[in-house]
Amino acid sequence: MFSGETSAVSSAAQGGVAVTALAFLHTAFNNMIPYCICALPLIVLDLCFGVRAARVRKEKVTFSRAFRRTMSKTFDYLVWIIIAATIALAFEKHWLEWIILGMVMGNEIISIIGNYLETKGLTFSWLGFYRWIIRAGSEKAGVAMEKAEAEEIITPRDPKTGRFVKKK
Repeated sequence: MFSGETSAVSSAAQGGVAVTALAFLHTAFNNMIPYCICALPLIVLDLCFGVRAARVRKEKVTFSRAFRRTMSKTFDYLVWIIIAATIALAFEKHWLEWIILGMVMGNEIISIIGNYLETKGLTFSWLGFYRWIIRAGSEKAGVAMEKAEAEEIITPRDPKTGRFVKKK
């Protein structure tokens, strides 16, 4: 007699938890749709410029490897979007979504820019870029860049050897 009551209470509790979790995830998934739409062009651009950069580096590019890496990146994005949306919903701080996904998508934009510049025979130094931002921020002046600073950030490569061109 007691085991039946315990079973009914347990089932009701499990059902209540399941409904609450489902409602939470439904809201989180609705919040994720705009981020998924933003991620799609980034994934496609990274694929296009990544293949071009690999060809410039004279790497063998196969369809299966490009497809596998693109699918892996797609699932990575989906995981990050789920994490960001659920954390923001759980803490009721929607700016957390923007910070988490801004870092993830910003990293992808950095990758796209790096691959694009590599196809043009240039290399982008993120360390030099961050140094320039810190200097510009500490001076609190305009953001005009001197030629020496620009050369520290973007370095040309020799198209034949692929090595950096030495500064004179």
